[in-house]
Amino acid sequence: MLTSINQPRVLIRALLAAAMAISCVAIVIDANAADVVEIPPGVADYASAMGELKTSRGKSPIEPVFEAGMQVSPQIQAILPDLSEAQYQQVQRQMLGFIVVREAFIVVRPSVDYFGTLARKQGTKADRAFFDIYSRTEPDGNGPFPAYIQQQSEESGCTRFDGKLMVDLYRGWMTFRTTYPDAYASEAQGEIDSLETELLTGICTCDDAGKTTAGLQAFVKAFPDLPITPKIKTRIARIHSGKSGFRFNCHAG
Repeated sequence: MLTSINQPRVLIRALLAAAMAISCVAIVIDANAADVVEIPPGVADYASAMGELKTSRGKSPIEPVFEAGMQVSPQIQAILPDLSEAQYQQVQRQMLGFIVVREAFIVVRPSVDYFGTLARKQGTKADRAFFDIYSRTEPDGNGPFPAYIQQQSEESGCTRFDGKLMVDLYRGWMTFRTTYPDAYASEAQGEIDSLETELLTGICTCDDAGKTTAGLQAFVKAFPDLPITPKIKTRIARIHSGKSGFRFNCHAG
């Protein structure tokens, strides 16, 4: 009788143990599922658009494809550290024409060399003009920084106020916007805004006071009627008075 009474109890304990094991497995699976990071759908959309562009014949506008890549880039950059190695390699393949890196620094940005070559091969006049000035402003070989920032560490650098670099870049973007007002409008205006911000607020200058002043004065001479010019003149005056707030011969980081 004891045997007949204990068998159900043993069976119940076994079933409970099995249920608990299944529950634990389910919890682990759910936890792992929660950790899975999905690649944004825009990556596949960009890859498809780029594929169609490369197989098209004759001149084709590059701007819509470029814009698709630019729109999804911030989404990729936000999740890039959390992607598996397989996903990371997949995104690199699908984002053809973009630099996708998560090593020394995390960055997702267009390769101007790639797009410049593509524009010369099959782009419109606006495409070629855009990537000409864009390649001078955002060169592939300067990490995540524009040409007027001299990289000094993984995340920072000093501003190159000296010489005519900022003058030439600013003129190039203004000329592009005037010639092609409807092409790449957000990127072009963004580059102009970035240059103006650096001219008005940048304080970590690669050069000494004399060279920094000369660079700012060159800008004032080239663009005397801009709304920002009086503010740049004020910065120059403050350098002369020793109250500019600039860090000359600056080493950032």
